Formats: sequence, structure tokens, C-alpha cells
Amino acid sequence: MISSIPNFFCCITNPCRNKVELKNESNYVVKYEAYIYRGATISKIDAAIGAGGFNGKTALEIIQSEKIQPEVRCIPKNSSVHVTCSYGGKIAIRYFMVGLHLDYTDELANFEVLDLVTFPQPDQDDINSVIFNNKEIKKVKKREERERKAKEEQEEQEKIERKAIEKKCSSLSKGMCSDMSNTPKKQCPRCDDWYCNHHHAINSKGVWGGHICKT
Repeated sequence: MISSIPNFFCCITNPCRNKVELKNESNYVVKYEAYIYRGATISKIDAAIGAGGFNGKTALEIIQSEKIQPEVRCIPKNSSVHVTCSYGGKIAIRYFMVGLHLDYTDELANFEVLDLVTFPQPDQDDINSVIFNNKEIKKVKKREERERKAKEEQEEQEKIERKAIEKKCSSLSKGMCSDMSNTPKKQCPRCDDWYCNHHHAINSKGVWGGHICKT
């Protein structure tokens, strides 16, 4: 979880007057996205982040619609980085801990220049909860992948069957063909021609049914 100390740095300290410090106090590498914004966009993002129940998703949609490009970096364990803004600027930050989270968390928070933003080490209960949720997410993704593959295989099979139905029987005795409109045709393994059920069998004697194979 992100925490911060607002206005941690003295405003007259020149090196910090247009910077936000991000400090990783965890045992994980933290990867973050920092969106630097200003002007009218600030009020819209502030309102979205301040509205309960959205988990930052609404604010992220606004950021993306405004085409605000993020700064993307990694913070090593127990290290700090600085994000440079304009004077009085704001940033929105989202993150994940590499090796713990599978993707960015739903958390998206606003910070201003002179703030000290920290990523504390999660307690063991939180770590266990994340690991458990990761396992459940992986199970769901595996199930969805199996369902996707099964659907693709079914669609491919239906496509093959449709093509087989659309084939014309190669027999010249069309009057004896079995249901031509909706019956899949079969390919002769010897001559490679396609035939309806009535003409599919090889019958070189020319007696009832089948076809005289050309090979």
C-alpha cells in the first residue's frame, strides 16, 4: 500500500522544489507508473480518485483519455527515486511489487511536489492474501485459456464441416445422391474426390452405390 508524508521537504530547498521522492522500503523491487499532469485535468482526476469505490479505475480512464504518458521505472529494494514535475505540479502513481503482485494494483493515488511517497513492506498476512489471490487468478486464467482453446477447436471443426457440406458430390449420378444440401461430403482416400454418403464407398464393379475410383 502507498503511504506519504505531505510537504515533507522544505519548499525553499531548491533541489526538491519540483520533485516528488518515491522511497521503496519493501523487500521487493517496485515498478511504478507516474502520470504527471496539470491544468484542468487535475480537478477531474482529483474528483475521480477522491470518489470512494472506484479503486482508481475511473481516474486511470481519465488519464488515458487525456493521453497523459507515464514515467515508468523500477525502484530497487530499500532505494529511492525522484519524479520531476513542474512547480506546484501533481502526479498520480500506481505500482506493483515484482515477485508479489501479478500486475498493477487497483490503487491509484495523487501526490504533490515536496511529498515523500513510501512503499512499505507488506505484513505477512497481506503477503499471504496476495499469494492466495494470485493462485486463484491463475486458476481462472487457465480455465479461461482452456475454454478459449476448446471454443477455437469447435469453431475450426464447424468450419471444416461447413466446407464439407458445401462440397459437391463428384458422382455423375446426381439423382442417386443422398441429402445434398446439409450432409457433409467425404473425400475418397484414393482419388481425393468428394462424395456424398451414397457414393463415397469405392465400388469399381459399378453395382448399387459407391463410385468407380479413378486410381
